[in-house]
Amino acid sequence: MSTLTTTKPKTETKLNEAISGVIAAVQEDPKNAAATFSVNSKLEEGFHSRIKARDFDFVSDEPEALGGKDAGPNPVEYVLGALAACQEIVIKAHAGQLGIDLKSVKVDVSGDLDLHGFFALSDARPGFTNVRYQTFIETEEEDPVKLQKLKDLSLENCPVLDIIKNPVPVSGEVSYINN
Repeated sequence: MSTLTTTKPKTETKLNEAISGVIAAVQEDPKNAAATFSVNSKLEEGFHSRIKARDFDFVSDEPEALGGKDAGPNPVEYVLGALAACQEIVIKAHAGQLGIDLKSVKVDVSGDLDLHGFFALSDARPGFTNVRYQTFIETEEEDPVKLQKLKDLSLENCPVLDIIKNPVPVSGEVSYINN
């Protein structure tokens, strides 16, 4: 008689270990919770910007209908993509900690803009007037307590969702460089 044992793939184990390690480090010393993320960007031609985040380069551009060359997502599409990816990451990280095996996570996001605000044609806000998302989690987990906890964590602990829903203090300045 043989016994079949199943183990989590190495990737899943490494993800859970990494998250557990970060949680332990933050619990051990609250100073370990501070994280700063930075990007820099340079407008190259038309509306085409080259953005650098850590060792990654990516571009932003506007669709042709808005005067761009459609060489990449525009900034508001990156915000929507950031929300989708952040939801997926939060769910994946917390599912592992809750012992929930995920088959897949998918997020659809859309946002509405009133271009009156962008073009200063009215006092309409230039940002999103509405953002909608739908998160789809595929799992065989049936424990309603675990599933509710995962849902709550996805709504309460997603940094990008928090940034979009709540005012964030922003400081900055505009400077002119003379050649």
